[in-house]
Amino acid sequence: MGLQFEYDKDKFYEALIQSAEDYIYVCDLRTNITRLPNSLVYDFNLTGKYIYDFSNVWLEKIHPDERGIYLESLEDIIIGVTDDHNLDYRALNRENEWVWVRCRGHIIRDHNNRPELFAGIITNIGKKNKVDITTGLLNKFEFENQINYFLHTKEKFSVIVINIDNFKNINYLYDREFGDSVLRITGQYLQNSLPSEMEVYRLDSDEFGIITKIMDNEQIKQLYYNLKKHFTSQHEYRGKKYHSPLSAGCYIYNPGIPEDYQTILKKAHKALDYAKSNGKNKITFYESTISKNKTRELELLELLHESVNNNYDNFELHCQPQVFANNGKLKGAEALLRWKCDKYGVIAPYEFIPLLEKSNLIIPVGKWVFTQAVRNCAKCIEYFPNFKMSINVSYIQLLDSTFVDFIKSTIEEENICFSNIIIELTESRFVSDKDLLKSTFASIRNLGMDIAMDDFGTGYSSLEILKEVPADIVKIDRAFVRNIMKSSFDKTFIKFIVELCHDVGIKVCLEGIEHKEEMEIVSPMNLDFIQGYLFGKPQHTDIFFQNYLLKQ
Repeated sequence: MGLQFEYDKDKFYEALIQSAEDYIYVCDLRTNITRLPNSLVYDFNLTGKYIYDFSNVWLEKIHPDERGIYLESLEDIIIGVTDDHNLDYRALNRENEWVWVRCRGHIIRDHNNRPELFAGIITNIGKKNKVDITTGLLNKFEFENQINYFLHTKEKFSVIVINIDNFKNINYLYDREFGDSVLRITGQYLQNSLPSEMEVYRLDSDEFGIITKIMDNEQIKQLYYNLKKHFTSQHEYRGKKYHSPLSAGCYIYNPGIPEDYQTILKKAHKALDYAKSNGKNKITFYESTISKNKTRELELLELLHESVNNNYDNFELHCQPQVFANNGKLKGAEALLRWKCDKYGVIAPYEFIPLLEKSNLIIPVGKWVFTQAVRNCAKCIEYFPNFKMSINVSYIQLLDSTFVDFIKSTIEEENICFSNIIIELTESRFVSDKDLLKSTFASIRNLGMDIAMDDFGTGYSSLEILKEVPADIVKIDRAFVRNIMKSSFDKTFIKFIVELCHDVGIKVCLEGIEHKEEMEIVSPMNLDFIQGYLFGKPQHTDIFFQNYLLKQ
């Protein structure tokens, strides 16, 4: 005789619910009556532990945004697609807070395949997992719960979302374990530095959230600046140094405007994105114009893709003459990319070029620019053999391992000398990426091309730059010409840079000369080249060719 095991199902159920932190429930599908644990009844303010048609009663507790997926899951069970129920959604508890729950269940059928019993477990994620295990801070579910509580009580509050700038560099330089340590150190410093009534929450990745009842912009700015002072400087942990400046976005909620958690968080994120895309290491407050700017940016990006896909339609290459400073005769030109679209018209380079770089469209567009510029240079050389074409190159292009081979083959295909081409790169990239780009610069110079440092003086100018970087030409930014008629500093700066560069074999081009009076001031400074409206504005390459080359 085999072993037999008998038990009282009611006592068995009571033993289960007493020993489990989760909510265990059983539904008799023949009567549609569900038995619930007292803890679920209390925590979610239900009418009792026996409820008829519980699925519809519970539906009223589920967040409206997630009721659809809940009903779809029930429908799949009813029609026999599956015997299992497996969902995460938000439910309203007795404190009128939306909390995340995880609902798991399985259906038992009788010998005729009719539904007989459904047993399941509901896990209160917000209750069980309040703390982020990496940082020890309250997690994103608690962040959402707190915001929903304030929304329910119609209190005024502000949401600040903070992000570590370039956090991926820390993980890349060291490893993810070290990155987690940085997150923990950052989170704990934030928590310890804030007033005691404020909490810091770990959201996703390297992002933190703060909820405060402060509604004044200046007070919030001061709160951020107090944190910024600490994080702007370099830190060290276990002998490894790292830099972790913070960007922040803030949205100030007004109870007079009906909004939900997702809308509020989205607006705070838009403010954060704006701060990060406009210099980083700053705080930005949400305004409706930010949404408009973001919409414009996304539309422009789509239109740029369209232009590239349509054989670079709406892109044009313009040229601005560069002349010898001592006699005003033509030395060459700088190739300048221009773009327009039907919706917004002509778009300024300072707006569309960063979008090209951000989307990596700069790779194909940069090759198109280089090819067109080299072809135009070949055409100019027929009339003016010593013509030099300066071509702007994005640092992203230089990071492409095939780019040097591309420029080599392009120049060879047009059968011109490499010395007729000058590669231009902005000064800030010389500084930030000088080690990374060193070998690429060497390859370019070995081919016989000069390298020009553009926008000199606007970024991180120092004697160290002129000492270390392989620049053949320094182009002083037009900002130092704008007030040269009355600024002794600008005059002195230009003279100093010219003398210093000449001492180390670097030539100097001054940009932005527009008037004869400005030219008279800089003439004695022994500059090599001049570029400015006085000698010619940027023009379409065909017009440039007619106005300058045919007259040589």
